[in-house]
Amino acid sequence: MSNLSVVAVLFACSLAAAVVLFKVLQSTAVIQKKEYQVGGAAAGFLIIYATLCGSYAQLQKAPLQACQTQLAVDERELAIQGTVTPPIKNATIVLGIKQVSLADDGRFGFTAKGLDPGRDPLSLYVITEKAHSYYQIFPNDKTSELKINAGGN
Repeated sequence: MSNLSVVAVLFACSLAAAVVLFKVLQSTAVIQKKEYQVGGAAAGFLIIYATLCGSYAQLQKAPLQACQTQLAVDERELAIQGTVTPPIKNATIVLGIKQVSLADDGRFGFTAKGLDPGRDPLSLYVITEKAHSYYQIFPNDKTSELKINAGGN
């Protein structure tokens, strides 16, 4: 719906509500400011119109905020670090979408955006020319201190 259509609908609703409230139900309203004073149906119309515009603006913001919240979750980087024991020379650590070379002391680390161990099944693989080891990351695992036992390869 275009902005002009929204304004027209809000205007018509406010006008109809003012007619019902002030013509049929004999209500009263007053808006007093230093610069001006408005009373009766005109004041009621302005109050209703301002309320409807404010409500519409809040409704328009809700989907945007939901998208921004989801984007923040999707863009959050998950740090995955740990140690392979015993350290293996010339090994690679693979997380389905990324890989890093294993340091000589057995340490590794990388980040991946949008992954959540509670939602996404995550697995690491330690790969060498002769063998590979598998490690499943569970939702309660502390991904900054993983310990992978490569079994002496």
